[in-house]
Amino acid sequence: MSILDEFIFPFCVTAHSFNHDRSQVALCPNSNEVQIYGRSGTQWTLLHVLKEHDLLVTSIDWAPRTNRIVTCSQDKNAYVWTLDAAGSEWKPTLVHLRVNRAATQARWSPLENKFAVASGDKCVAICYFGEGNDWWVSKHIKKPIASTVLCVDWHPNNVLLACGGADMKARVFSAFIKGVDEKPAASAWGERLPFSTLCGEFESPSCGWVHSVAFSPDGDSVAFVSHDSSITVATPAAGDVDVASVRSHYLPFTTLVWINSQTIVACGHDCSPMVYVRDGASWRLAKKLGENEKSRRSATASPSNSNSAFNLFRQMDSRNQPAKPSSASSAADGSLKSVHQNTITELHHDPSGNNPAEFSTSGLDGRLVLWAVQA
Repeated sequence: MSILDEFIFPFCVTAHSFNHDRSQVALCPNSNEVQIYGRSGTQWTLLHVLKEHDLLVTSIDWAPRTNRIVTCSQDKNAYVWTLDAAGSEWKPTLVHLRVNRAATQARWSPLENKFAVASGDKCVAICYFGEGNDWWVSKHIKKPIASTVLCVDWHPNNVLLACGGADMKARVFSAFIKGVDEKPAASAWGERLPFSTLCGEFESPSCGWVHSVAFSPDGDSVAFVSHDSSITVATPAAGDVDVASVRSHYLPFTTLVWINSQTIVACGHDCSPMVYVRDGASWRLAKKLGENEKSRRSATASPSNSNSAFNLFRQMDSRNQPAKPSSASSAADGSLKSVHQNTITELHHDPSGNNPAEFSTSGLDGRLVLWAVQA
């Protein structure tokens, strides 16, 4: 089976991130709070609530080695949370973002000595700790970004950064910080990499917003998904760039990860993870995960109720479905055949790095699911 575990929370999960061993998870219940749960067997117990933000939390990233959490929000702020020595309280440190619009996504770099924050201010803030000020300071990557930045991802060398946004382009920049980073080795993306150097710019086939972007494990390729229901992979080689795009007849993807250099998982509004594999110079859809495993779900996933009118309205609300679902995508009880019953909002790798074939998804249906891609 491709499903390892499935948990159901009584609220929409708009963002999540596990700690290094998946014994705890930080969730955003579609509010200005971040809730941290600890796992005990098959149950999750609320341990901490992080309340510093004023508006909706848009992103959470839990650094596996340093055990620090970075959060960002529509309130234009980001915080780095550190657990005190007693392990009883998470203490926030303000990040000096200097943005005038909502922060949309935050991601730690591979070495966890800096992080990137995307924003609606047509820029990406590269944040690092300022020893003299005892807070996190930032430098901005701006040109030629022309609209809201929706997603970011780090190259394995800790210097290059990919981003995508509402200007319908994905770009690769240098995020080299003098005094923080060591000079990176030359790669296909370039040799001299001063801060804010544009190393590549790519566009989706039908000019859709770029919702998610990710570097391959070796850093030689970058993939992104956009609102035109496509997935695009760009690989620089010999002074040129090979770009392969795959159109999908499914609803748009919102997030993706690389499993290995030959496999990508993408998911979003269609509620099921899709596995794409490299096929020569192109990519193809190999499988759609979870649709044959509905019977394994716990009883709490689809509570029974004899009131058919109640079930009808519950279906229309929590599953975002029409009153009469099509038999091709729905079961007899009106539920979708997929494990998730609403949009998948976020997808994360195994944080330990020991199981590259494993990943987690969260969705508007309140589900948190652990998956493994079978060879």
